[in-house]
Amino acid sequence: MAEALDALSRAIARHQAGDLDAAERAYRTILDDHPDHADALHLLGLVRHQKGDDAAATDHIRRAIAVDERTAMYHANLGRVLMAQGRAADAADAYREAVALTPDDAAVHSDMAAALVTAGDCDAARSRARLALELAPDLAPAHLNLGLALQAGGATAAAEAEACFRRAAELDPGLADAHQALGQIHQARGEDDAAMECYRQAIQARPGMVEAHCNLGNILRERLDLTAAVVQYDAALAGAPDVAAVHANKGVTLHEMGRFDDALNCYERAQALDPDDAECRRNQAMTLLLLGRFNEAWPAYEARWRTARFRNEARSPKPRWSPTASEPGATVLVQAEQGLGDTIQFARYVGLLAAKDLHVTLECPAPLVRLMRSLDGVTQVIEQGTRSSGHDFQIPLMSLPGAFETDLATIPADVPYLGVSEAEAAGWRRRLKTLPGPRIGIVWKGSPGHPRDSVRSPGLTPFLPLLDFPRATFVSLQKDGGDKDLTALGTDAVVDPSAELDDFAATAALVQGLDLVVACDTAVGHLAGALGRPVAMLLPHVPEWRWLLERDDTPWYPTMRLFRQTAPGDWAGAVQKMTQYIRRHWL
Repeated sequence: MAEALDALSRAIARHQAGDLDAAERAYRTILDDHPDHADALHLLGLVRHQKGDDAAATDHIRRAIAVDERTAMYHANLGRVLMAQGRAADAADAYREAVALTPDDAAVHSDMAAALVTAGDCDAARSRARLALELAPDLAPAHLNLGLALQAGGATAAAEAEACFRRAAELDPGLADAHQALGQIHQARGEDDAAMECYRQAIQARPGMVEAHCNLGNILRERLDLTAAVVQYDAALAGAPDVAAVHANKGVTLHEMGRFDDALNCYERAQALDPDDAECRRNQAMTLLLLGRFNEAWPAYEARWRTARFRNEARSPKPRWSPTASEPGATVLVQAEQGLGDTIQFARYVGLLAAKDLHVTLECPAPLVRLMRSLDGVTQVIEQGTRSSGHDFQIPLMSLPGAFETDLATIPADVPYLGVSEAEAAGWRRRLKTLPGPRIGIVWKGSPGHPRDSVRSPGLTPFLPLLDFPRATFVSLQKDGGDKDLTALGTDAVVDPSAELDDFAATAALVQGLDLVVACDTAVGHLAGALGRPVAMLLPHVPEWRWLLERDDTPWYPTMRLFRQTAPGDWAGAVQKMTQYIRRHWL
């Protein structure tokens, strides 16, 4: 037995020195002579855990427990190995055995709280973490685990949870999970600078921490620091190459950088790892659509209905319409979705439904209702949220291109497909006639709620070179604070009737009397295109999918001309090209 103790001491020394291979050989040699040596079985299990073989680790530690079930350390380390396998409920059971043997061990109570949080039993986790803190008030992991358990209590416990995380980080600045949790709190509150600092502290404490690298990358991406974002995603993947979410987020960033093939590769890798990731599938569709690969994209685009943004939207329970699903005379409810510009763009498909002898009820946002009543083929237009009755089928508006198997050659592009009130249009024509021509409508920003608004909206300042045109009259079509922008800039070069534009039908009547509309990627640009009016549209370096790539025309709107940034953020170059175009064709 003394010889076995000496051999165990030598094995432990090698283990503590980090020579896992030598330690494993030594433990196995002991077990060759003493198959029921509990310490050797337990320590061999820890070596296998350190080598990433948690199944073997579990087996060896369970064998040690079978030999000696009264050693709390065996149960505690079994819990840690089970947690590494994602078996939180089993880990909690193992910790329960450990605390029964060592009820005064605060660290084991804290570890049990962590397992209970992961298993979803947050009430029990709170009790267990508080018990750990009674035993050891300065135990940082117990503060962390209490905070995690409190977070499940919602807003009422949020302040206490945050205090727990702060205390944990103060007690142990090397506790990466505490910094990570604080970063998530700051990020949820929109305090991105503070969140980034927390994530960096987490990474300093635990280099390669996947969650911190990924969250830091997400903030950098939102700030358009795309190269730095990719660095963070790559750092996460270096240590954890099989995390689907990191590949998916990297794909979004590569798309924004214009590296579309690389983005698609990331999406494919993410889906191989997590086929149920609807957000990734939708983002893949966005890239395929931008590349003009419509036939591949439309099925993928339907994944949007499983994403967090769309899954809770109210939809009609009636059967989904398809070209083979109905007889002539049926009524189809078409429900608008996403932005106002999207509704204007895809409303053209109502005419294709009407051509199949179908009655179409279109549900759309209130600012579009009056305009959409002019739509070719529509039977009824109702405001979004209004209960519709009497329809036989339903289909989301932006699912119609896929239902009609639209490709680049079959985009329905007959314009105008929307009309205006002749009385309103005549009123605007009389007023515009008194102004020098050409009369050019201008809109310089989109909805601030759009996720890419900072990319697509240049603001008024980049348009200033246009305003120097002699003889031209610029007419503001800008809502959402456009009057304040004009006042702040101190320019009187723009006529501003925007206060009279109560809805899109009113805007359409004004647009009908203009010679040209100049716009960034906004609903007003879509409106002018749908009315068949001349449009000059300014686009970012990586545009929305509908504008495709590299071309200065669009198959969606025959009267529209596109002016693209040649580099990210270069509005000046795009406006210069637009200026030359207007001078050549309109002055």
